[in-house]
This record gives sequence, structure tokens and C-alpha cells, in this order.
Amino acid sequence: MQIIGILLNSCCMILKKSKVFWLITIATLIRIVLAISIDLGNDEVYYLTYAQHLQWNYFDHPPMVALLIRLTTLNLFFTDAFFVRLGPIFLAAINTYLMYCIGSKLKNKTTGLIATLLFTSSFYTSVIAGVFILPDAPQLFFWIICLYLLVDIVTSKSSIINYQLILFGIFAGLCIMSKIHGLFLWLGFGMYILIYNRNLLFNKYLYLSVFITIMIVSPIVIWNIDNNFITYTFHSNRVTIDRGVNLNGFFREVLGGAMYNNPLNYILIVTALVGIYNNKYSIQQPIIRLLLLMSLPLVVVLIFISLYRDTLPHWSGPAFVSLILLTSFVLSSDSGKKYKYPKMVNTSLVFTAVIIFSGIILINNYPGTIGSTHSESLGKGDVTLDMYQWDYFKSKFNTIYSNNLKNGKTNTKFIVNNKWFPAAHINNYIAQPLHLSFVGLGKLEDIHTYAWLNNYRNKLNKGDDAYFVTFSNMYTNPNEIYKDSFERINPPYVVTQYRNKIAARKMFVYLLESYKK
Repeated sequence: MQIIGILLNSCCMILKKSKVFWLITIATLIRIVLAISIDLGNDEVYYLTYAQHLQWNYFDHPPMVALLIRLTTLNLFFTDAFFVRLGPIFLAAINTYLMYCIGSKLKNKTTGLIATLLFTSSFYTSVIAGVFILPDAPQLFFWIICLYLLVDIVTSKSSIINYQLILFGIFAGLCIMSKIHGLFLWLGFGMYILIYNRNLLFNKYLYLSVFITIMIVSPIVIWNIDNNFITYTFHSNRVTIDRGVNLNGFFREVLGGAMYNNPLNYILIVTALVGIYNNKYSIQQPIIRLLLLMSLPLVVVLIFISLYRDTLPHWSGPAFVSLILLTSFVLSSDSGKKYKYPKMVNTSLVFTAVIIFSGIILINNYPGTIGSTHSESLGKGDVTLDMYQWDYFKSKFNTIYSNNLKNGKTNTKFIVNNKWFPAAHINNYIAQPLHLSFVGLGKLEDIHTYAWLNNYRNKLNKGDDAYFVTFSNMYTNPNEIYKDSFERINPPYVVTQYRNKIAARKMFVYLLESYKK
């Protein structure tokens, strides 16, 4: 025990002196500042709703993000933004150190350090999956662990391969249980085996690894069998090629990928890929081949789909982890020094920090709105409002609710909405704190997982009144969607929210009378 203690103390002393330790520490502190400075975004409160009703799968995604929220909120005891986002922040610190370890395996400690710098300066890895509570957070964690294992598998000639294959099967399964994109782990590894290392096809542990992954993800399949494969129907409808060329979607995917991963990083990645293509950087090395196959298939598939259907730039995020490692390999080479690439890496890191703090200031202090200034659509197009002071509307709604209750106008405890967004915000910031019942009342493709959550909540019965809440930056007219569902739809109560003393958006509260069912 004394020896273990000495070793632990020695490790701590080394870490305290290392650049990686300080990078992780400072980056973590910045993430914490960001997490406590802004409200939860629409996706985040939606996944918080996941956590309130655990299932083996949900309309949109597997359950891992819900389990992570349960863990960091101590089973929903603490549900403020910091604790909800604590999981991604903690995992981001581990991910950064793992990137250092993988980079060091690729070449040397310099490679590892550059990998951590590029990883930290990426908006996707450092903020989207490093602060915001999204399925990307656990997905990225398990994805990086799988990369770490694969590097050992393709470079080791000992019996350790069997052990690593088993672990890969476990963590690949957990990655898929986070987000379906985890399937690309097996796709990339499978392609590597078929092209470069067919000997692995004779290793029984490979098939055991596949079996383990299948067993871990089987609850997703079983849930979808019971629910008409709705998850796959939903996602396939998002990517099905059924229309002409969509150039806007293509440029949004490419340019969005550049912005999400930091434009400076993107330039370095493209430069590194060109160098690898020209065979300047030992393309024959198994690790380089592996990393290419763990990144390019996902990127190429999504770029192809974007030509025909709308995609989201963060979908390709995990692929850029491998590309960051490849870039680190190139930048730590002798030929890269003359271009002073490390200086550009440092610039990229500073750029990310500036953007983060600018975002905090913009969200909380911008005067009014950067979106539409028209009264009914006030704030439309302003993404900063998504994370700005939702508690304000709780107090204003409570005033309307209390006055109606006092005046005998209605005693309903129901709030309805027809869209999952803003339903998640309304449910989390208004309905639940005021002990009211929220019901998703609309089409399945609009209310998403609320179609299932309604089964766990109070039912809206014939003759019941309900409040319909909507906002100017995402306005929906209830007369267009509920005219046949309620006997009467009253004119709205209008509440204006100000940011820095200038009107930013409005809340419209409609009283819907006598549900027809």
C-alpha cells in the first residue's frame, strides 16, 4: 500500500508540472463558467425530459444521455444547468487526456500535446459535446475509448489483442447506446480488417466482440420492435434521398463542419490530409490507415446525404477526432516545423476561448434581439434567445394563472403545445416548477417523445381547459391547429421580455376552453 501511495504522489507531481494538466484544468474551468452562465438550450431540456422517464430507447435517440443526466443530477435531485451539464464537462476532461495518450502512441509526446490542443480548440469536442448535455457527450467519450483500443489492436502482436477486442465490443456497444452513429466504429474497423488485416477474420474474439456489441444494443432493437421501428423511420426520413440536389444543405454541412471544428483547425486538417494523400507522412503505417477509415466514411456519407437532404454539422463530429489525431501526427513531423504549425494551433485555442466568452456576453447582454424586430415574430432567427432567462416567463405565467384562478375564469392545470421545441422549455421552466401538467398535443413528427411521455402524465379529458403557450421567435397560431379540438380559443395574454432594456421576444398565453377530445 505504501508503494502505491508513493506512485500516486509521484504521478500527481508529474501531472501538476505538465502542460496537459494545466490545459485540462483551465479548459474545465472555462466550461464550468459557460455552463452556469446560460440557460439550457432546447435540445438540453428535451433530454432532461428523457431522464425524467427512463426508457430503453426514445423516439429520437438511445437512452445513454438520460442515464448520464440521472447520474450527475443525483437522480434528478439537482436539476439546475450546472449539474445537468456536469457529465459532459467531466467527460471532456477525460477525453482530453485520452487524446494525449493516443497521440503519444502515434508518434511521441509532442504529438499527444498537439492533439490535446486541437481537441480543446474544437467547438464540437470542447463545447457541443463538452458542455451541452446532448447524446454527443457520452457518444464522444465511448468513441475515443474505442479509438484508444483500436490503436493497440492494430499495432500489437501479442495476446493482448484478444482482451482489447472484447473491450472494443463493450465500448462500441455503449457508443451506439449513446447515438446510432456509433455503428461507424464497426464500419471503419471492419473496412480496416477486410482491406489491411484479414488475419483478424480468423480470431474468434473478433466475433465474440461483435456478439457483445449486439447484446448491448439489443434493447434498442426490442424497443423499436414494440414501437413499429419509429426511431429508424424517423431518422431514415431525415436522410432519405427523395428530391433534387440540395446545394444549400451541402454548403451548410461543409461550412458548418468547418465552423463547428474551428476554421483554423479545419485548415490544418485539410492540409494534413493533402500531405497524407501525397504520401509524405508514412501512409503505410497501420495506425494512419486505421484513423483514415475511422473518419472518412462518416464524413463522406454525410456530405453525400447533404446533397439531397438537410443534415446537421455536428453529426460528423466524432469523425473529426480521428482527423485531429492524424493532423497532430503531421504537425509533429520535421517537415511541418518550417510552417510553424504549432503557432497556428495556439492561435486556434485562443480563438475558441474568445468565441466562448463572446457568446456568454452576447446571450446575456445584447440589447434586444439580433433577429426579427417585428412585433409578432420578435426575436425570430435569434439563436441566443434559446438560452436566455427562461425563468422570467415562469413568474409572468404564474401571474396570469393566479389571476385567472382568483377570478374564476378557469381552474385548469394543463399546458399544451404542439412542438417538442419549445415544449421542452415550457415543461421544464414553467409547468414543472408551478406543479402544472404539460401535454404534447400534436402530430407525432412534431411532438416526438412527448407522444410516449403523455402516457405517464395526467390526461387531458373532454371538457377540460388548457393553456397554450408560444413565443414570438417561434410563433404558432393555435387557431390554425386547435380550432377543431377546443370549443373556444381566447385572445392571448402577451408578455414582453427585455434584454438590456430593449424588447427581445414575447410570450403569448392562450386560454383554450373545453377540450373536445
